Amino acid sequence: MKINSGCRDCGSKNLVKFLDLTDQPPANRFLKIEEFATERRYPLQGYFCESCHLAQLIHVVDKEELFSHYLYFSAGMPKVSAYWQSYAEDVMKRFLSKNDFVAEIGSNDGILLKFFKDSGYKVLGIDPAENIAPVAEKIGVPTLVDFFNEAIGKEIAKKHGQAKAILANNVVAHIDDHLGLCAGIRSLLHPDGAWVIEAPYLIDMFQNLTYDTIYHEHLSFLAVRPLSKLFARYGLEIFDLYIVPAQGQSLRLFVGHQGKHPVTQRVRDALKQEQEYKLDDKKSYIELAKRVEGSRTKLVSLLKDLKKQGKRIAAYGAPAKGMTLLNYCKIGPDLLEYALDDLPSKQELYTPGMHVRVVGREYAEKNPPDYYLLLAWNYLPAILEKEKQFQKKGGKFIIPVGDDIKII
Repeated sequence: MKINSGCRDCGSKNLVKFLDLTDQPPANRFLKIEEFATERRYPLQGYFCESCHLAQLIHVVDKEELFSHYLYFSAGMPKVSAYWQSYAEDVMKRFLSKNDFVAEIGSNDGILLKFFKDSGYKVLGIDPAENIAPVAEKIGVPTLVDFFNEAIGKEIAKKHGQAKAILANNVVAHIDDHLGLCAGIRSLLHPDGAWVIEAPYLIDMFQNLTYDTIYHEHLSFLAVRPLSKLFARYGLEIFDLYIVPAQGQSLRLFVGHQGKHPVTQRVRDALKQEQEYKLDDKKSYIELAKRVEGSRTKLVSLLKDLKKQGKRIAAYGAPAKGMTLLNYCKIGPDLLEYALDDLPSKQELYTPGMHVRVVGREYAEKNPPDYYLLLAWNYLPAILEKEKQFQKKGGKFIIPVGDDIKII
């Protein structure tokens, strides 16, 4: 682990710690019982840069430890295929012509790029996970196993030409070297191209108290204003954006070379909203931390009360965000009987830190709880549709984030 002494975007030393979620293990490092004793923990603390206003972690866990063997598969998420198809169709319609080249940073199992490939475009994925790249290759998506940076951007451009679209979904926040990232994009992006970024939107943390989106993989908490300042240094600008209902609220940003695309009103509206939430004021972040502490107190009190009443509680889903919540709130096997997750790669392992057993659907249906702690709250509509029988039998879901803990 390294500790940054300055802001990763502007280099300023004016960093203010506003939130301490305690020392935690990497959120995707699920364990076997024999690995408990050697589990490593790292500080999980939010900092605010008073110069460029980027919210960030300064404790950076080695990227090989986090990403070289990865347990998250895009295709395993509920209704994700339709989501990525709609995304792909939007990019094709707006920016691409026949035979254009499309690259994706953090391409995972290739599910998104496959839509482009099947539509006749040249594609290349870039992903460091050695265990996932073969899955993408198997469906016909060529994948470079590496971390994207300036040198890789230049290398790809030289070999394949510049990309008309570069996709980067849930990956920019994971990258420590934002300067190398932007330099690489500048080299790889076609003069008329679009760099499409999707990531959790910092404003959602203020609106809905989604503090569980903070974990070691998420090194930065993205908003339009700090990114605009960073991109300008590399001749890039945000020219359009959507706010999409993914991972709570996510930003989908469209970035191009300066002056190549007209800037939409949506960008100006987002900048105005960020000013209204005072995202450039450290007091806002200190107040956020107080709300996070209050939410933890309410959730733990609720779970303990239910347990005293003899209720059975399990976790629904074992996403990375849920691991932040379990570890910060110290919710373990004394409160949760198990965690149900449909990803086979996590089943029969134990959650990082709190060591809750992860099980598959067959076990959960034979041992149903009275309450599910809904760690995968970002998929609430799909889960409620899927679990109608559970609710018909009297089962309830606890939504664990927010100023008020909801039971539905």
